[in-house]
Amino acid sequence: MLLIILLLAGYIVFLHIKLIRRDVQIDSLLKKFSGYTEPLRPEDRINEKIFSENVQNFMLEYLHKARIYLHYTRFKSDAENIIKEGFRFIDSFHKTTILVTGDRLDLMIKHNSKRYFGDFIVVICISEKIIKYYNDVIARAGIKNCHFENILTEYPPEKNENADTVYLLPSKYVKGIINYKSGEITVNPDFDPEYSSPWFEQNLERLKP
Repeated sequence: MLLIILLLAGYIVFLHIKLIRRDVQIDSLLKKFSGYTEPLRPEDRINEKIFSENVQNFMLEYLHKARIYLHYTRFKSDAENIIKEGFRFIDSFHKTTILVTGDRLDLMIKHNSKRYFGDFIVVICISEKIIKYYNDVIARAGIKNCHFENILTEYPPEKNENADTVYLLPSKYVKGIINYKSGEITVNPDFDPEYSSPWFEQNLERLKP
């Protein structure tokens, strides 16, 4: 029994070291590709407010009944523009956002992989009821290569200069902005995670085979 406990303890230490090494590699790569050149100091992480009580309460308030995504951006003006106009994305959320699960370690790893993209976090929150409804309809209608977020738009998708399809998620799903360094929170007064629009049904009809 003692041997088994020692082996398990050793394995836990091994996994912890692997996570640390992965974190360092991610930091290094993101600094290289994002143009961030300042050295990362231990106090930088300590002083971050992403795990402070008020930030966590704001970020995770609807976790039990909604899906929460975080999008990092460098300028506050860009984040404020998302509150006003909505969130633009190409093909799927997952290219530029991270999904929050409520697990602290998971958030720490994901945050470390995105933190160099900017100090401002746009919190996107969509009711699980809305997601389930449109996922079910998409499946029943036999619509292929379509994510639920592709339906949640009040404007026709557009093509950008690279011929990518760009969608605009309504600003109603944007809960607000967090500055993860200062802990400052900007609330979207029009936030509604259960927002539904007649345009969504029209989008479904347009995509049905």
